[in-house]
Amino acid sequence: MRQLSIRWRLTLWYAFALALMLCVFSLVLFLLVWQQVLARTDTGLREELQEIGLEVELADSVTVFAAQASARFSQHEFYEFIVTDETSRIIFNSTGLKEPVVTSSRSTTKMPEEKLETRELKGLGPYRIASTTMSGSFGTLNVQVMTSLIPLYNDLHTLQWAVAFLLPVAVLLAIASGQFLAGRALRQVQQIVDATNAINITCLDHRIQVANPDDEIGKLAVALNSLINRLERAVYEIRRFTADASHEIRTPIAALRLEAESVLRSPRTPEEYAQTLAVVVEETTRLGKLADQLLNLSRHDAGIVPCNHDPVQLDALLRDVVDQLQPFANGCGVALNCEIETVCEVLGDDISLSQVFFNILDNAIKYTPRDGEVTARLSVSDHTAVIEIQDSGIGISADDLPHLFDRFYQADPSRQYSGGGAGLGLSIARAAVLMHEGTIDIQSQLEQGTMVTVRLQLYTNTDDSSSRSADRITV
Repeated sequence: MRQLSIRWRLTLWYAFALALMLCVFSLVLFLLVWQQVLARTDTGLREELQEIGLEVELADSVTVFAAQASARFSQHEFYEFIVTDETSRIIFNSTGLKEPVVTSSRSTTKMPEEKLETRELKGLGPYRIASTTMSGSFGTLNVQVMTSLIPLYNDLHTLQWAVAFLLPVAVLLAIASGQFLAGRALRQVQQIVDATNAINITCLDHRIQVANPDDEIGKLAVALNSLINRLERAVYEIRRFTADASHEIRTPIAALRLEAESVLRSPRTPEEYAQTLAVVVEETTRLGKLADQLLNLSRHDAGIVPCNHDPVQLDALLRDVVDQLQPFANGCGVALNCEIETVCEVLGDDISLSQVFFNILDNAIKYTPRDGEVTARLSVSDHTAVIEIQDSGIGISADDLPHLFDRFYQADPSRQYSGGGAGLGLSIARAAVLMHEGTIDIQSQLEQGTMVTVRLQLYTNTDDSSSRSADRITV
């Protein structure tokens, strides 16, 4: 079943709430009007009782009272009167009534003072009756003053019909005005919908106009613009990543094809075949390494890289990575040092952390000239393991620093295919550090070297066991 639109739902809820309030208001109005009218009627009845009571006090006989009451009360416009003695004999009654009204308390006992009741009189309809007993010089009298309630009921019926007619009209007007107000309120939503539908993959630079960023509609537009910003950045990164990956993959493939074609063009000596195969092995190795790096990054992006939370002896791990890269550093004429100030452990994955330090040290060695120096330093500060890898290399310009962790970014493109790598090492290192809830930071100046700082939370700080190693170990 298709649901109603927000505009119609708002309109119907508005109309329902208004109808409910009008019904409650009408009910309260009827009750108040009836109470007020009945109170005024009772007040009039009491006043008439007082008037006829004065005649009882002034008269000295039944005959005198009957004559005076007939002169004053026989032709009254609103009220009817009945006066009887203790034997229920009628002494006076107005022209509208031919017999006394027998009330529920009528017996040999006296009637209560100013008893007010509503009774249905046969052939006359509903009446409001005030009854009391009065003592005069000629005995005790039972006095009843009454008035018809038919005019009051007619007025209430008229009010009811008026409300019954006006209530649907008010609801219809509420629906019409609700449609208008909801349409005006949701017009900006429709504008946002139209603007959002107009944005596609080819025009992600377009944004939704925000009239008032402080109201609900404005906050929605701001949130959508923020979402579009993130989508634009993501699409840009995907496009750049795809273009760079294609370029990086195309280069070794082209080199492999060129070598194969050159071999096929003419016979070669065994030495030339061996040289060609060496180039093929080098390019396939580079291609395999690039594929592994791309796969690693894609797994990080998808959040499916498992991160073991095992205690890792960080000092031993860093020393092993330095020992592994020592032959490479010696071949480049770079002095590679390792300074361990303390023994410490972190929770994490030893393979992933080894790759972090391997990538950073590999970059530092590659971009440090001969006779330069690279130092890996481990210390502890505020329950945090601080790993600093500093080199005396060519440094990095201030313009390149913000982009070093971008994928395929090359601060020195001229060395891209001369041992400089594909520009994925630092991206993989940052992803691994973030997976370990750590931080990585790079500080550098041209011709003054570079320092990469990695901070990881300690699992156990074994400063007390540092006496087992030298205060400062240099490899």
